[in-house]
Amino acid sequence: MRALLSVLLIALGLFLAAPQAQAQGWIDQPFDPAPMSREDIATVQAALAFSGDYYGYTDGIWNQDAQAALQAWVQREEGASRPLYRHLNRLVMKLEDERVKNGWQLFYSETTNTSYLHPFTLLKSVDNKDAVEFLSDDSGFSVMVRFTDQPGMKNIHDWFMGQAVQGSDPYQYSDNQLWITSVTIEDNMVAYARSDFYNGSWSTVSIVVWPEYFYHLNLMAASMTVGGSPASLMWTDGGVIDQVINGGVNAAAPSTASDGNGPKDQVRRPTAPGVADMPDPEPEPEPQPDPGGPVTIAGNEPATPPLGSPGPAAPVAPDPGGATAPPLGSPATPDPGGVIGVGNPGPAPVREPGSLPVASPGATAPTPAPSEPLPKVTGTLKGSGSGFYIAPTVLVTAAHVVEGCGAVAMVDGTPLEVKASDSTLDLAMLAGAPDAGVWLKLSALEVPKLGETVTALGYPYYTSLDQGLTVTSGNVSALRGIDGSSNRVMITAPVQPGNSGGPLLNKKGAVIGVVVSRIDDIAVLEETGSLPQNMNFAVPTGPLLTFLATNRWVKPQGEGSGGDVTGGVPDGVSNAVVPLYCYE
Repeated sequence: MRALLSVLLIALGLFLAAPQAQAQGWIDQPFDPAPMSREDIATVQAALAFSGDYYGYTDGIWNQDAQAALQAWVQREEGASRPLYRHLNRLVMKLEDERVKNGWQLFYSETTNTSYLHPFTLLKSVDNKDAVEFLSDDSGFSVMVRFTDQPGMKNIHDWFMGQAVQGSDPYQYSDNQLWITSVTIEDNMVAYARSDFYNGSWSTVSIVVWPEYFYHLNLMAASMTVGGSPASLMWTDGGVIDQVINGGVNAAAPSTASDGNGPKDQVRRPTAPGVADMPDPEPEPEPQPDPGGPVTIAGNEPATPPLGSPGPAAPVAPDPGGATAPPLGSPATPDPGGVIGVGNPGPAPVREPGSLPVASPGATAPTPAPSEPLPKVTGTLKGSGSGFYIAPTVLVTAAHVVEGCGAVAMVDGTPLEVKASDSTLDLAMLAGAPDAGVWLKLSALEVPKLGETVTALGYPYYTSLDQGLTVTSGNVSALRGIDGSSNRVMITAPVQPGNSGGPLLNKKGAVIGVVVSRIDDIAVLEETGSLPQNMNFAVPTGPLLTFLATNRWVKPQGEGSGGDVTGGVPDGVSNAVVPLYCYE
């Protein structure tokens, strides 16, 4: 129904139309990620990581870096000026061949609460009493996992930094939850280490590879995330990739990663004459150990560290909860908040040599020299919307509030910089706001719940009415959008043009969404003869946190403003919500 696919964007009166890929006649159309599932998008990101064009996370959220990577691959490999759907065939097939050849599977570790892609056929388990260790047959690809306290974790990163070859450009990032180090060491080998803090201890994955395994490293690092992940490399049955490669919506259903028999070919390949359609089943593989789980001590002497890996650190700690890792190939266990991929603050996982200078671990950034304040924004006002603080000088709003603006500013004319924008999610992150001393609470544990009471804050019709902050209440009426997307929740809280970009709060005052759109009343009236009642939409916490993590937002110290909003909105909450102006 046309009415059910027409959504009126609140702030600027724009329309959002999601193109739908059809089985026929669309293969040569320009690539658009809108009709793709999150699993399919993560697969394309993984393919671009393996091709060496993408250095971001395989989180299933299409972003500007992924688009630029696809554009570069198409220009180089296809000689085309712009990506088309059909170009996905050759790109994804290279990844699919690699997946089947080297046994890549998504693995979730309960011990570390992380997910990542692991090549179980390529990497073999090595006995080592001091670490969980994997090594390729040619010793060119080494992976170790250790559990330490903070000093032990820092020693590992310092060791790698000390091995950087003279004249190289090492890279390091650190905060209180994540450390990343990437360096070039002797013989042009690349070393990468990532440490995550979970359940009172640090887990560190250190990888050292020969140059020919660099893109394997890039794929592995790009897939690492806290909690669950959409990056299983298993396509959606009947989805865009399945149709592009297998030819139509009636393509054979792809196998799943949970059959216990290792990776299977997802491609319908022609069989040679006289060959049975179904080959004899392969023998059951031997169980693989948890790459991030407890260590089984198999000997009294430590193994010789391969490829210049650091020496033994603190002893490996057992699983604090006594839980065992899920068997190989079992479905990924979700993170405690039920949110996919929200644990990637900071930089992209791997940097090309020479891309960024090193940052001293734990050091604070130098204080910049005082500069003249930027001039206030003036001119012709184009529209307005709402935003809210997520850090002392950082705001979140809806992407359509800032798209097409010559300048974006606070009401007093203070200019704002659009640091990141995602038109598919309809989210944007702004920097340069005056420090209000307050920001709203964001947590992966605070997610929309069906039927719960919610409060929407914003500045509707602000340029016309100027009635200040408005507050409306309702409930979460659906956990998906009208097209079935998990990137939207439906709410009954009344919202108007200008509410776009404002926060959606639960009764505790925590952010559980960003208001972005409402149903097109006129279109529904013309289609059905009746007016819809309170069918409005917000982007929920999961996609919001993934968007922020992908764009390197670092959560500030402290939980932010909150408090019970059922009896009134606390000042700390209301002061964190501001009107925004869009200028010609």
